[in-house]
Amino acid sequence: MDIFKIIGVGLIGGILSITVKQYRKEYALLVGLATVLLILFYSLGTLETAIKQISLITEKSGVDTRYFAAVIKVVGVAYITQFGAEIMRDGGEGAIALKVEMAGKIFILGLTIPIITEFLEVCVNALSAI
Repeated sequence: MDIFKIIGVGLIGGILSITVKQYRKEYALLVGLATVLLILFYSLGTLETAIKQISLITEKSGVDTRYFAAVIKVVGVAYITQFGAEIMRDGGEGAIALKVEMAGKIFILGLTIPIITEFLEVCVNALSAI
């Protein structure tokens, strides 16, 4: 199972980072970043499978694929934002991490505006029909 590989990489990377941090703090951040990238690499297969399954369900249900694409983008931005912010926090830059999170929220708002607009149009049309 891939989860055991991920846990192994995480444990080895964590121990290596702690060991390296005693001698060179700047290298410890790079070890942590490399560990995270390896974990993401091992997770991509599962993510691809999940997206294919959700896409298949969306097609069968008749739901507009634009909504599916928007949800996937929002989830992607959320994960990437969290990933970036945590790297900043690991590097001791909490203030920058907060700004990265704020920027992620703004991007998510931008991605959802078309859906919100369409939803409001449907509500207005439904109320006009009454």
